[in-house]
Amino acid sequence: MDFKKTKIVYFKEMLDTLRDRRTIISMILVPILLFPVLMFGMSGLVVFFMEEAEKIPPRVVIVGKANAPSLTRKLSQEGEFKITYETNFRDAIRDKRAEAALSFSEDFENMIEAEDSAQATIYYDEAEVKSSMAVGKLRDYLSHYEDSMVTQRLKKRKVDRSLLQPVDIKEENVASQEKMGGFMLSMFLPYMIIILALIGAMYPAIDLTAGEKERGTLETILASPVSRGELATGKFLCVMTISMITAVLATCSMSITAGIGFAKMGPFTPEEVQISIKLTSILIILILLLPISALFSSLLLSVSLFAKSYKEAQSYITPFMFLLIMPAMITFMPGVELNWPLAFVPVINVSLAAKEVLLGTYNWGFIGLIFVSTVIYASFSIYVTKRLFEKEWILFRT
Repeated sequence: MDFKKTKIVYFKEMLDTLRDRRTIISMILVPILLFPVLMFGMSGLVVFFMEEAEKIPPRVVIVGKANAPSLTRKLSQEGEFKITYETNFRDAIRDKRAEAALSFSEDFENMIEAEDSAQATIYYDEAEVKSSMAVGKLRDYLSHYEDSMVTQRLKKRKVDRSLLQPVDIKEENVASQEKMGGFMLSMFLPYMIIILALIGAMYPAIDLTAGEKERGTLETILASPVSRGELATGKFLCVMTISMITAVLATCSMSITAGIGFAKMGPFTPEEVQISIKLTSILIILILLLPISALFSSLLLSVSLFAKSYKEAQSYITPFMFLLIMPAMITFMPGVELNWPLAFVPVINVSLAAKEVLLGTYNWGFIGLIFVSTVIYASFSIYVTKRLFEKEWILFRT
């Protein structure tokens, strides 16, 4: 193989590909602009609506006011809840005239004063966000009320409250803020990297095969003094380059965007997180991206080569992409960890390895095995692509 001729084909295809607006959109605009817009837009909307919802007192229907007059009066006066009057509280919740209802058992207050147990029932609609928020506020309010009653009873009997808690249970998260940030990233970043590496390879793969058949330019290239192997290699390297650029840009964009987005969501998250990816993790992900991008590029070239037109190639690739995307969703599965059998499964192995390195776990044995196995799969796929370029009935299937 003449690498000089392969280089000429490669640069020629890169130039033609970069002139295509669809490639520019999928390679640059989508990874760089889409994620900041989604992250800032979504996080901004979530924060805004959460803050607005917190300001508005939830509407609560009191059932059995006579059973707890002082507590009902206290609920009305404090302004944390807006007490509404409805004949049928269930219909009121369903029709969104109220967010929740609070029902007191018979002689609720009398039983409390008699130092007996009384029952309060909260009715809500779990399918409605505002109703779920209201029940949370009511639950907290009643817990504080219960706590104050217990304190009064113990004080009356001159009993130290600490006697009720012989064991003081504390929880401490030993994971650093950086690790928590890595955990948040590891849930979706490997999946998105693989998706975008696939999408980045899709349009140029279709355009350099079925697109050229449709335009009638494939015959011109075949008439040039380059072998089929050099032609296939040049096209393959072009598609792989676009795939890698898309994945790298997406990784950078998502990491920066996620860091700022999580910071904005800080007041509404139980723990602070700090997005910080180690250089080692970035390098490992980039190294693993090389063979997976090569695998995607060669597979998409092979599938597209069978099509007669651009539209037909898209119809072939759409179901094929679902077969590649589904394994990448393994990172969303709880309890699934990288092991020796999964290290040999393409796409799944790279997803799980990327997830682990983002968490700061570097199992070099698995990483090496995954890289080698993916290189083998990619090499076989590249060989099949090269053989397909040598088949006249496939190239001239119009």
